Amino acid sequence: MPSDRITIGRFSSLTFLSQKALRHYDRKGILVPGIKDRFTGYRYYTVPQIESALKIKTLCNLGFGLAEIGEILSALSSGDKEAVRNLIARRHRETLSEIERLEKITSLMIENRDFSELFAMNVSEPAIKEIPAMRVLSGRRTGTYEEVCSGVSTALMGILLSPENRKNGVVITGPCLSLCYDGEYRETDADLEMAIPIHGQVAIPDPSYTVRTLPAVKVVSVVYKGPYEHEGFAVAFENAFRFAAEKGFETTGPDRQVYLNNPDETPAEELLTEVQIPIAG
Repeated sequence: MPSDRITIGRFSSLTFLSQKALRHYDRKGILVPGIKDRFTGYRYYTVPQIESALKIKTLCNLGFGLAEIGEILSALSSGDKEAVRNLIARRHRETLSEIERLEKITSLMIENRDFSELFAMNVSEPAIKEIPAMRVLSGRRTGTYEEVCSGVSTALMGILLSPENRKNGVVITGPCLSLCYDGEYRETDADLEMAIPIHGQVAIPDPSYTVRTLPAVKVVSVVYKGPYEHEGFAVAFENAFRFAAEKGFETTGPDRQVYLNNPDETPAEELLTEVQIPIAG
């Protein structure tokens, strides 16, 4: 066999990657055997692909997902150093966030505190509130919670703070909120609407955003203090739904989350989010 043709078994032993992993990378288009024998149909790896395999293994060990690895390899191939730097910087931020999360877990384990007590300290007692109708600028999208909440809220603020709307005297009258239209948790295609209460005539350059009036609603309200992704967030919902059930209220939708302070200016542990569960009657 020519020396430039490496079987998957041999390539596996050279790169310390299992054949299962190599086949997975092949299916994902990350590392596709470089040679196909036109007579037998067999596919072989090439010597230069050993370096690519080692890069993939290193990036996997650093915590990059396959989609990100594909982006990095493509950027390296095209000489796009800026794209590579941006991807590495993003992974660095995620790593620091994960370190912080693990340090908190370690602290809790050392203290041996009761987790239910911990969550209770971060969640207010449920209360019934009457929320008046409010005029909002909003955008509704599907995607991950982070993508929709961050992307749409940033776009809404960009519209409201544009020179034209500043000149028009448009005023933000309340905190940003989200409305969830799903009947279950959806990891990648959540149906969410982001909205910002406003007063004034808004110029909207993008027709995918709109001004509308959210109806008045009675809600069970619970305020949660802490990071958006924290497990205690789920406890806030649990407390609200349990309170509604104990009082005999019928819950309706969509659920609302009101972001009471700015995540760009507030430490994660100090973030305040009001969970509002609409109820009938």
